[in-house]
Amino acid sequence: MAPLGLFYARLEDRDWKFLRRLGANAPFDAAILKAPYLAPYPADDSRHDEDPERLTKALLEKEWDWALDPATAAHGHPRAADWTSPRAASCALAKTVAMPWTPELLLDTGLAADLIDQADSLQLKSRALAAPYLEIAGSEDPATQANCNLISLSAERAGERPVIAYLQALGGRLLDGSAEAAAERYVHAGANTIFVRIRRFQPLNLEHVLAYLALIERISALGARAVADSVGHFGVVAVADGAFAFSAGARFFRKVPDALLQRPSERSEEEDDENDGGGGPPILYETPGGLSGVHRDDAGPHLGGCPVPDCLAKDGTGHPRHLRAHNFHEFRRQARLAAAEGPQFATTLRTIGSAEAILWAEALDTRAAQRRAA
Repeated sequence: MAPLGLFYARLEDRDWKFLRRLGANAPFDAAILKAPYLAPYPADDSRHDEDPERLTKALLEKEWDWALDPATAAHGHPRAADWTSPRAASCALAKTVAMPWTPELLLDTGLAADLIDQADSLQLKSRALAAPYLEIAGSEDPATQANCNLISLSAERAGERPVIAYLQALGGRLLDGSAEAAAERYVHAGANTIFVRIRRFQPLNLEHVLAYLALIERISALGARAVADSVGHFGVVAVADGAFAFSAGARFFRKVPDALLQRPSERSEEEDDENDGGGGPPILYETPGGLSGVHRDDAGPHLGGCPVPDCLAKDGTGHPRHLRAHNFHEFRRQARLAAAEGPQFATTLRTIGSAEAILWAEALDTRAAQRRAA
């Protein structure tokens, strides 16, 4: 069995170039790709005639593991037919079931089977099979049953591959028990790994943090692997408390977007599947051991270099692609440390001393006290 403390890198659409320039050793344990990144480019995109599968091919050339995020929660938005980006709309999953998706549509035997056919076709070269999903809105939301139907069909199709389920919900569902109830049903439906995606999660709210960690523990107790998905530095805390892994991006994917689906005019670069300009905010340098990032202009020897021997980030002053690799190094290194220290990672957090690190240390101490009292 793989060790606890894994780091899954959420890649950007253009990261195929970055991957090919890396050496033989991956700076992450596996990569996560959004399904729209495998879709054909729209006719008005400058990349229209280019291969849309360059990301997966780059990973396969390296023989590095990857898994799919079907990224279908937004298809359930009432305006999905109008607001979904052209490339996301051209994805095989989006084309199989008319948007907006509803639980009733996904419970239709024929449509659900067709959807799993398409999901499987996108993942033939992955070692796992991820089920499409809707966001759940409460304990009685029929979306939970629709998701369970897709998970069950995926389990029938998967063979020896583990089945991945994505549990996406608003932060309030952590607090009212809905997310935990859904996780139980997902495991019973056949999920081996559950990626926890919480919109509007508040990592500086102790109640939210404790509820998130309790959900991770419940998933693990059910015999599934819990992955804290798109949570940035908080993922290290989740690993210290028992999560199998966490995911984040070198630049983006540090949180689940607040909006289920944005208007086209408001879409951020992280959520824009057509953007081919390579712009957006600059990549930051993850300070070694600091659970924080700084701009290259503020980096230097005073921050210390990456402990990974072949890292070329040069104290944060290196080329942006080297910073990208370093950030993955640092996330994986911190994940390993957190898994090794467990509840004692609270001491490491207090040494870091930031407001969020202090709060997270309190959360780990509270969780340890709760376990002792149980």
